Amino acid sequence: MIKHFFILSAITLTLLSCSKEEGEGGRSSISGTITGTEITTARAETTEITAVPGHEIKSQDFLLLNTPAPSANYAIWFRDASNITGAPIITGRTLIKIDYNSSVNTNIDMAVILESTLNGIAGSPFTVARTNDVITITNSVVGYVNDADNAISKLVVDVITQGRDELTLQEGNFADEDVYLIYGDADDIFDDNVKTNFDGTFKFSNLRKGDYRVFAYSKDESNVSTPLAPVFKTINIGGNEDGQIGTITIKKK
Repeated sequence: MIKHFFILSAITLTLLSCSKEEGEGGRSSISGTITGTEITTARAETTEITAVPGHEIKSQDFLLLNTPAPSANYAIWFRDASNITGAPIITGRTLIKIDYNSSVNTNIDMAVILESTLNGIAGSPFTVARTNDVITITNSVVGYVNDADNAISKLVVDVITQGRDELTLQEGNFADEDVYLIYGDADDIFDDNVKTNFDGTFKFSNLRKGDYRVFAYSKDESNVSTPLAPVFKTINIGGNEDGQIGTITIKKK
């Protein structure tokens, strides 16, 4: 009876050991490196201008609008029909005149006049939209630009999107990056994750032999529908093995 018990136990243990799937509980590991490039996405500057009634603006008042180099920068100046004056002297800028009447023009009128004048600038340096007395001006060219300024005027000028150039923030191995591990190929839900070291390396330890998938995310914040895209690598490891998965290359912007 005792002999039969030991034989049955040995068979059971053998069956259990053969049925073990990928996962924790072994002596193997998976190592690799995360590398890539992180850049800022270039974008166009967007400025919002809230108009005021004509009587709040004096003849020769002006505001400043700028475009990325090497395009022109502008001084938008106002000329009151009830107080005709010459153009102000503003060096280094293209003067754009806005005719208005301080006695009758409302804030909506001033916004309409400003919209029409900006849309009439040759070369389309801006895209202009209006909602009631608010004008939204977007530069036609992406890149860094000096912010708009109400200068000598009572119009409210706000930068709502800061223009910027495309810049490389990081290139090479990524430290403190999330890396994910999937046991087997039954599903796409990760079973473990680690952070990369200062040199971009990572390691998953105490694994059983079998098939594994490792991935890290490429991130594109400018893509609203799919800002995260996993980059996969697969590997099969044996018992008591340090499996080298190599380099996973990602991009961030």
